[in-house]
Order: sequence, then C-alpha cells, then structure tokens
Amino acid sequence: MGTHAGSQLWTVRDQMLLRTAQVVHAHVHGEFDQILPVPVDFAVGGSYPDNRIVAVAPFSLYSFESRGDGSYAREGGFFFAAGRGGLAISAGAAIGRAVGNARRRAAAARAAQAAWHHLDTGMLCVNQFGFYLRTSSNLLWWDWESILECHMVEPGRVRMLGMTPAGQCTYLIESDLAELVFASWAVKRQPRHTQFVHRVWLLPEWVARYRAVHGPEAFDFTTPFRGRLE
Repeated sequence: MGTHAGSQLWTVRDQMLLRTAQVVHAHVHGEFDQILPVPVDFAVGGSYPDNRIVAVAPFSLYSFESRGDGSYAREGGFFFAAGRGGLAISAGAAIGRAVGNARRRAAAARAAQAAWHHLDTGMLCVNQFGFYLRTSSNLLWWDWESILECHMVEPGRVRMLGMTPAGQCTYLIESDLAELVFASWAVKRQPRHTQFVHRVWLLPEWVARYRAVHGPEAFDFTTPFRGRLE
C-alpha cells in the first residue's frame, strides 16, 4: 500500500528510507535530539529521552550456520527371501538399502554445509545505542559494541558479524530499516566504512522519488558530513 503525490507512489518502504535519512543526518550533524520518539510497549534500557526508539519496522532474521556434522544412520543387515522370485526380492531389498543410504549420506553432507537458515520474524526497533528484535516469544537486544562487522548485502538486507556469550555468529536482517541498522552502527563503530562514506542508504531512485514527491520542500540529505565524518 502507498499514497500518491502527483504521479508518484510513496510506499511504506519509502517512508522508512526517509526516516533512515533523517536519523542518519541527525547523527552526523549533532542534531539527534530533534528526532521524535516512536512509542513501544516494552521497557527500553537506559534513560529517556536518550534511549528513545526512533524507528520501528518488520524484520526477518537469518543465521549462517551448518545444522549437521556429516554423519548419518546407515541401514545395513541381510535380508533373504525364499521361494520363487526370492532372489530377485533379496536383490531389490539390497538395492533399496543402498539407495536409502545414498540419500541419507547426501542429506547429511548438505546439512554439514553452512547456509542461511531462517530463524524468526518480528519487529525491529532502533535507537541510538543499538536495536531490539521483538518476536512472538522473545525480546532480543543488540548494542553496537557487540557487532564486529556490518555491511549491506543489497537494499533492505544487512549482514552482521556479532559477538555473543557463545562466540561469534553471522546474521542477516531483512527489513525496511536494514539501512538504518547499518548506518547507525557505522556512525558509532566505523565511520570510514566504504559503504557509509558512499551513503548506501540514499538509494538514487529513492532520492529522485523523494524530490519528485516533496518538490521544493524536499530536504537535501546529500550535504557533506561534518568534522571527522568528512
């Protein structure tokens, strides 16, 4: 769903990219206090208004992992059928076991290969210190310091390497706020990140649509960064 402005269609995705542009601009220009909060119904760590949530959107979470060690249950044993046709039945049973073992072996090999696995869905809630992943059964907090590496895979998808009590893990977040997660992390942790310097959250087609929709009132989000972010 979206709203029309002239011949342009302004979508929910467009609105989240606008929010992202506003928050990142506020981050780098020292104007974060001007960003209004988005209400949530769970306790947020820290003190208000510094801890306020500034953007909320649905997400899907994926983990890059292997879900097997390559082992499988091999079916063995000997089966012999007596009587007319018994030899053929015995041979068929042996072939069946071999085919079954081959399939289990192949499945075990596939499970041992690291791949992306869908973990959960819910709402992604971002503030200046990190983000919450709210699912139907959990409320998970990630602060920027716990994320060791982060980059945009494609529009709407951010990949991160994080540190947990169990060790390092690799996740992919699919969300209209993926760009905000990346940029907010980069502001705090790696402002010289190539993707941050080139402003990957300001998608050219979105900038053109934003300017077409808002006309002369469109804010210029392409102004140079200040100070150490130049």
